[in-house]
Amino acid sequence: MASRRPLGYILNCWFDVASIEMNGVVGTWDFDLRTGLLRIGPPGAVIGALRLPDDEVPLAELEGHLHGDDRAGLSAALSIWLEGEFPAFTHSFRVGSEGSWMWVDVTGRRSVKDGTLSGVWVDASARRAAEARKDEAVARVHQFAAAASHDLIGPLRHIAMYGDMLISDFGADATEDMRQMLQAITDKARMLQVLTKRLIAFSTDIAAPEFLTVPIDRAVANVERRLASELGEANAVLVAANGLPAVTGDPVLIEKVFENLIRNALDWRGTRQTTIKIDGKANGKFVAIKVSDNGSGID
Repeated sequence: MASRRPLGYILNCWFDVASIEMNGVVGTWDFDLRTGLLRIGPPGAVIGALRLPDDEVPLAELEGHLHGDDRAGLSAALSIWLEGEFPAFTHSFRVGSEGSWMWVDVTGRRSVKDGTLSGVWVDASARRAAEARKDEAVARVHQFAAAASHDLIGPLRHIAMYGDMLISDFGADATEDMRQMLQAITDKARMLQVLTKRLIAFSTDIAAPEFLTVPIDRAVANVERRLASELGEANAVLVAANGLPAVTGDPVLIEKVFENLIRNALDWRGTRQTTIKIDGKANGKFVAIKVSDNGSGID
């Protein structure tokens, strides 16, 4: 193999010239189909607890270091690659010994002209571990969503129901303030029901956004009504321009954006009376919305 200049040889030379300490993270391989001999580099490379030989070795000597669950898959993938029309090869498998398995990603190309296979191997253990952690995190999100669906939406439904019952029971005996407070309780409970369902859906990818035509002036009016008490306590004024354009989007999430922006203005208000302005205009197929306030701001 010394007379040829396969990909593995070139990369090995590059590793030597650059004096890079690879620590088993990446390396090269060359396999001669005629002799059945395999060379793995860089020299002295370590994959997990397996120190690889510097010289060419029969492929069979390394098969015993493959994870038992991966041997058949690797063999089948190689057979398909060699018998097929595709010059490139990519496969992942575990190598090492019991208790110290390491995932390896192998890519390669074949040369029909001289009967060689050459490529690169990469230590994929860290990536696999990260994917496992991500899968675990996703599973926890699904568990939380299931719990939230039962533990949050159910009580909110009961709050709205009892609010309706109280409004009905008080009837004409209730003062206007009492009716407004009870109505606010039921409206907010139902709003939280919808918002919780949407958040659960988005967090678990079980539903796509509900795209509807949303008039911005109506969305702002809904938010202003929900935040009426907070605006009053802060002595803040919300000024929305007339004739705000409509947009396409999820009504609940669009209102949530405005609610967050208005609450942010209230949280960071200055010493003067807070004024929050909302303006917008259509520009072709786009709509630009501007929310500004006279709070402390950032220099």
